[in-house]
Amino acid sequence: MLTIIIRTLLIYIIVTVAVRLMGKRQVGDMQTSELVITIIISEVASLPLENPERPLLSGVIPILMLAAIEIIVSVIMLKSRRARGIIVGHPIIVIRNGEIIDRELSRLRISREDVYSLLRQQNHPDPSGIKYGIIEPNGSLSIMTDADIQNDGIESDDLKDELNEVEADEENKKPAGDDGQKEE
Repeated sequence: MLTIIIRTLLIYIIVTVAVRLMGKRQVGDMQTSELVITIIISEVASLPLENPERPLLSGVIPILMLAAIEIIVSVIMLKSRRARGIIVGHPIIVIRNGEIIDRELSRLRISREDVYSLLRQQNHPDPSGIKYGIIEPNGSLSIMTDADIQNDGIESDDLKDELNEVEADEENKKPAGDDGQKEE
């Protein structure tokens, strides 16, 4: 019995250290790769606890390897924008000028009701006052108003690129001679 208690405490300490090394995120803020690693670590940690005959190192070594892999992947994502896009994805604009973009919702497999729920959670029950609504790679919704854009509240290079593409698309869709100015 004492062996099981000691093994449990050791696995707990090792998993806690491994998770702390990977970074401080809540489950809702985790990237997909972080969530996968966390699930695998929990499964690997249970193996030596379920079978006391199994050597403790058969759980410890994979946990430390998984934590090291996650740290390496995080460093790669910090240094390479392309790798970050492949591993965690890019922000996707789902609201433009107050209009929900159904094509993007379909691509993300998100319903309009989900978007309205996310808007209500941020005290924006009506999308009409929103310049851009962006689903971030972690699944959260970011809202940008005209004031945010004018104050350059955009910090993500991926998002700046996406917004620039949207603006270029909108410019290309304007009829010839339309400069966006109303005549008086």
